[in-house]
Amino acid sequence: MKAKRVWGLVLAAAMCMAVAGCGQKEAETASTEPQYQVIGTEAEGAYDILLKNSIGQDVTGISVKISEEEEYPANMLASDAVLKNGETAEWFYMPEEAAETEGVGEKDVALNVVYQVQITLADGTVYELSALGLDDIDKNAELCLEDDVVFTKYTSKASGDAVSTKEQEVAAKAQKDAESQEAVTSEPAPVEEVQQEAPAQQSAPAASEPQQAPAEQIPQQTTEGCLTEGGGPAFN
Repeated sequence: MKAKRVWGLVLAAAMCMAVAGCGQKEAETASTEPQYQVIGTEAEGAYDILLKNSIGQDVTGISVKISEEEEYPANMLASDAVLKNGETAEWFYMPEEAAETEGVGEKDVALNVVYQVQITLADGTVYELSALGLDDIDKNAELCLEDDVVFTKYTSKASGDAVSTKEQEVAAKAQKDAESQEAVTSEPAPVEEVQQEAPAQQSAPAASEPQQAPAEQIPQQTTEGCLTEGGGPAFN
């Protein structure tokens, strides 16, 4: 009996040690896994992408919209949060529900959705990813900045090939610049305000002096008497 009890105690101790060892190993494994900053909210159906910032400066704003929308929604980063240069964040993005389209399956609708991403940097500069295929990103994506455009590098989930969107973003920027230039040149030139000089006020003609009426022939009076009809003196 004593031998059985001893062996039982030994087995129990061995099992405890094994469980403790497994727990310690799991704790060590968990501690060695990288801890990423989380952008967005983890939820079922959300895209889950490890996004690395290789732009060269900190990112202070990330906003996503579909191409049909005019305005970008609120910043996905908290007000005091930044994605520092060289760091990686776990980015969760929940796509908006696509409008129901008759005769088009869910897969087709999802593939037709084009996402645009607005990236704001620490110096206030704002860039735009014109068309990002979130469906095709395998897991990791890298933000880069070259030739005054922000673009992404990732591995295609469909083909397994390395993808860079730089050429696409350069072409999109060139088109946008051309449209802006065309809009400027097509605007009518501002009409110069011509100051019309008021016509010189003509002075009113001076009132003509009244012409003196011709003096009536007044008969000359003499001390000797009145004039006769002929104008000569009348003699008595």
